[in-house]
Amino acid sequence: MFKAVFPDSKIWKDIIESICALVEEGVFVANSDGIKLRAMDPSRIAMIDLDIPKSAFEYYECTKEEFIGVNFDDFKKIMKRASSSDKLELEKGENEARLKIKFKGKFTRTFSMPLLDIGKEELSIPNITFSATVKLLASALEDAIKDAEVVSDFAKISAEDEILRISASGDRGEVEVEITKDSGELLSIELKESVHALYTLSYLKKMMSAADLSDVCILMFSTDMPLRMDFGLLTGGKITYYLAPRMEAE
Repeated sequence: MFKAVFPDSKIWKDIIESICALVEEGVFVANSDGIKLRAMDPSRIAMIDLDIPKSAFEYYECTKEEFIGVNFDDFKKIMKRASSSDKLELEKGENEARLKIKFKGKFTRTFSMPLLDIGKEELSIPNITFSATVKLLASALEDAIKDAEVVSDFAKISAEDEILRISASGDRGEVEVEITKDSGELLSIELKESVHALYTLSYLKKMMSAADLSDVCILMFSTDMPLRMDFGLLTGGKITYYLAPRMEAE
């Protein structure tokens, strides 16, 4: 038996949209500690890692570990029917092959979504020692990504001294965005050395869908190594993305 009550359906809607941006289907793992999901996008360039502790829920019950396989596009369509004032209830009975999604507000609406038997792929977190950890306002990073998209399909993210720099160049021109502490948008920066790496903008844009969940994001990266991007959830827990770099010689 699994049942979870989320106090704000909009937050769960944003969580599903943040997953849906990268992943078509996946498996929530629910146990006595909370809900987790770890999945890679179809091209296996990016990975999402979701961790929501039971303390984030208004009510949480899970009598045994449950694997809840879903199509996220279908889930997203259901969540679009939620009102901003609705509570959300998720429920799966023992041995049931459906997930009940209930919106409770002025009246109660219950959707029942068939679960997918897709198995649970064992994915491990990349074992990386990051040379840079940068905490900044998500809106600043989102704007920089939009600026880079004007001229290129790829962006170089670099950090040195007290500066985070996002730059891009291509046939359409060049752009460079510097984010510093003086602006108030770079909250902290920790560097072991100056670092830089090139990443695909279409994936960075998809990952920024989680900006609706948090005003702040944390970037961790090293030269020509995968990027880690963390978004903390206001209710507790976090969404973490990993993105493989693009080699500049390619």
